[in-house]
Formats: sequence, structure tokens, C-alpha cells
Amino acid sequence: MSRILLKGGILLLAGCTVLSSTSAATLRTNVNVDHPRVRLSDLFADLGKGQDTEIGDAPALGASYVVGGPQLTAIAAQFGVDWPDASPLVSTTVTHAARMITVDDVLPVIRQGLELPSEARVEIALTGFKPVAVPVADQAAPTILHIDRPSHGSEHFTARLEVSSASGGQRTAFNVSGTVTMEIRAVTLRHAMHLGQPILPEDVTITFVRIGLIPDDALQSPEDAIGLEARGVLAAGQVLSVSELAHPQLVHRGSPVVATFSGPSLHLTVSGTVLEAGGKGDTVHVYNASSRMVLTGRVMGRTEVEVIPGIMPLSADNRTHQQTTSLPSF
Repeated sequence: MSRILLKGGILLLAGCTVLSSTSAATLRTNVNVDHPRVRLSDLFADLGKGQDTEIGDAPALGASYVVGGPQLTAIAAQFGVDWPDASPLVSTTVTHAARMITVDDVLPVIRQGLELPSEARVEIALTGFKPVAVPVADQAAPTILHIDRPSHGSEHFTARLEVSSASGGQRTAFNVSGTVTMEIRAVTLRHAMHLGQPILPEDVTITFVRIGLIPDDALQSPEDAIGLEARGVLAAGQVLSVSELAHPQLVHRGSPVVATFSGPSLHLTVSGTVLEAGGKGDTVHVYNASSRMVLTGRVMGRTEVEVIPGIMPLSADNRTHQQTTSLPSF
């Protein structure tokens, strides 16, 4: 009965029938294999007819092992190889040839999978990535099976990629993770501004800012900031947002204004007095002395308030109604 011995990754078949060799074989000292099993012909050239056979497992993809002289001599004797140059001092290095998937192969795929804005400045870095070995025949680029995109303000991502098999066999799948640093254009200040200071064209510019530092209500264009005032102290380089700016106050408490109301078939104009300060577009209350009614409207200019449809006027004489503002004294 035959028995199998394993030494150095090579299988030796003991007790098998030895085939006779008809020609002298020569040793291959550096062998690249592209198959999962090492054959006798991978180690020796000029074998006799019918001598070639599988003798053991190949190294892992991209890896190597060395078969020393004593083991080579044993293999030659076991399989009837006429190897006149046998020596314990020689050796053969067997390498399982592979194509290595590198960072340069992965980064373009990740960039495309993240669907990043074309106008953004982006840097992608992989964390702890090691080249992935695939069969030489598998020349296809990696594709994304799944990717977890970073949320707003986050930089970390994870993804699973695969390389398809040219032979239709098992595909090579692997995981990657890393960080995305992305900068997009934002409206920023050229210099610091103080409370109430109006924004002029020369005060703002467009710069690239990391996306995590941009507020949700950031201005979209420098023109959106012109003419507005700082609600507080703003730092140089700060991204401008709606909540940090205010319209200049056009009306103040006690300012005389004309309140207008327009409907499908009605247009009314009444005079009144503003009960609180406000800028363009701000909602204010207007007291009409003739009717003793309080109207609600939006500031349109220094002397004009547009009454908001659907908000009923408030009677100044209704003492049971809770008022949030006091009427001016005349």
C-alpha cells in the first residue's frame, strides 16, 4: 500500500511504482507556477514520456518556498527521474505567480464609488492596506460590492471589493477602509467683523473649506452676504451662514409706516406705528391708532410694511388677549 509524506510543501508518494526514465533531466532552480498544484515538470526539465504528475500544493498566491537538495533527490528517486546532477547543495525556489492589487488600483475605484463632487478637493487615504494577490490571469480592475459612505462631517469609510476570475472560478474579495478629506467652496470672510458691521463686497471671498466645518445654513454665494450685518463678532476666514447675519434695521420701535394689504380684489393702505425694530423681510407688529388694531406684517422698506395674509389683526382693547408687546404712548 502507498503512503503520502509531506515535506516542505511537496508531497512524496512512498511505495508507488517507479517509472523508468529515458532521458537525463535538469533541475529548474527558479520556478514560477500559475496553478494551485506543483507538478514534477515544474521542478525538472526533460522528463521522460508519461513521467509528469502532480506532487504537492503550490505556495499561496504571491508566496514562495524552497525545495532543498535532499528533498529534490528524494523526489527524483521516488518518481524515477534520471537526474545525474543530484546534490544536497542545490535547491529550487517555487513561487506562485500573482498579480498584486495595490493602492493605485484601489483608490480610483473608491473615489468613483464615493460619488464625490467633481469640484471638490479630495484626499483619500487607506488605513492599514496591504497588497492583495490575485491570479495572474485575473486582469480585471477591482469592483465595489458594498461601500459605507461617510456622513456629513465624517471622514471614515469602509468598502468591500472583488476581482473577477478570468476562468469563471472563485473571485477574490477583500475589505478596505480609510478616510476621505474633502474641501468644497464656501463663502468666507477676508477679515474679522464686529457686531452690526455691514458686509461689503470686499469683505467676502470664496475659499476651499473642509466639509465638516461648513454649517448647514452656509451661504451659497458672496452676493447673499452683501448688505447684511454681523449678528456678533465674526473671525477672519469664518464660513458665513444665514444665522450669523441679519438685515440692517430699517424700522425701529415708534417708526411711522404705511401698512398695505393686497388680496385678489382688495388693496388697503393704513398708517401705523411699528412696535419693534426690524430689517427687510423681518416680521413686525404695526399699531393703527384709528382702529386700535395691531397688524402683523413684513418690513419692505423704511416706511412700508406688507400685512401678512391669514394673520388676524389683534384688538388693542382686548384685555383678555395675552400681548407680547406693549403699545406706544401718544
